[in-house]
Amino acid sequence: PTSGANANKVLIPSGHTLDASNGLTTPAGHVIQVLTQEITAYSSTSSTSAVATGFTLTITPKSTASKIRCTVGICGMYAAAVSSSASFYLHKNGSFHKYLNAIAGHASGSGQVHLGKDIIMQVTDSPSTTSAVTYAIFWKRNAGSGAVHFNNYATSNNETRSWYSVEEIAQ
Repeated sequence: PTSGANANKVLIPSGHTLDASNGLTTPAGHVIQVLTQEITAYSSTSSTSAVATGFTLTITPKSTASKIRCTVGICGMYAAAVSSSASFYLHKNGSFHKYLNAIAGHASGSGQVHLGKDIIMQVTDSPSTTSAVTYAIFWKRNAGSGAVHFNNYATSNNETRSWYSVEEIAQ
């Protein structure tokens, strides 16, 4: 209807559905799709070259104009030495894409060494494609000695949970 209480609204009668299989224009800023992954296993590396964390998601954007937001939450960070540090990187389709964060070690009140404990890192990409894009999180020990770890402490749920999400955002 062009006038009245329902002016400029699309009304779907009860018992009917809206079929958008031939296309839908999503308003800018809205999330089109979300992929998620969770890792509960303990992970560590002594490598000074970037290695996979196990976080890998492949998304196929619906529009070439879309942005892709990658967010990772790393829990239970720990290092063997105060001088240790770790760096995280985003790889796109198997190659380095963006630097995410470096976490330096510091001593806790109990004398243990932590690397920020729990951290969240986020980056937005403009892939300009409707072909599948794989985003993976890599990490390495930057400095210090020994290994750096994540998912290194138990919670009341019996496991530490680190997580990763990839979202397509309409533009």
